[in-house]
Amino acid sequence: MTDTTYSELLETIDEFAGKLDLHEQAACLYGLIAPLLDRVEQEDEELSDEPVLSTADAVQGIRKAAAGEPTDVDAVHEQLTEVGLCYSEDQDPERHIVSQSAYASAAWLRLRTGRTLRTTRYLEGDDEDLIPPFAPSTFTQIVDLLAWTRSGQVYCHWEDATTAPEDDLPAATRELQVMHLEITT
Repeated sequence: MTDTTYSELLETIDEFAGKLDLHEQAACLYGLIAPLLDRVEQEDEELSDEPVLSTADAVQGIRKAAAGEPTDVDAVHEQLTEVGLCYSEDQDPERHIVSQSAYASAAWLRLRTGRTLRTTRYLEGDDEDLIPPFAPSTFTQIVDLLAWTRSGQVYCHWEDATTAPEDDLPAATRELQVMHLEITT
């Protein structure tokens, strides 16, 4: 595989996603995120003094939103961004994977609702920056993050991964190829 394969796949995915309406994009992305939710749901650490929801309740809220059931999307988004932030500060790669999964889920919820959602006080205004900005659309930014997350790695921009021996660009590229097939079929 060449180094440009990852970039080319992202471009192809972005072109395909551009032909989908918002609901089709959200449905497609949920299918990619859903397998990661079980791991996030297992986290029961209290992250703030006054949580609105538990992490398990937030994951259940994402599932309800995906099913079209009513849910407090602002509260769900707030808890997921808090999980993402708190777990990303830890040096444990496994916690980073949980963080990335939570960020991808929060970004999916913003995409699905089509509006800015509530975040914790210390994240106000910054929640849009929680997913990597290296892809041309929110859809492909989420897919880019998921390629690394689903391959069990801390996110790395693909160009940086070509020179970092600790990053497994071929594994992320394989996961991106799998997601490309899931998205386009």
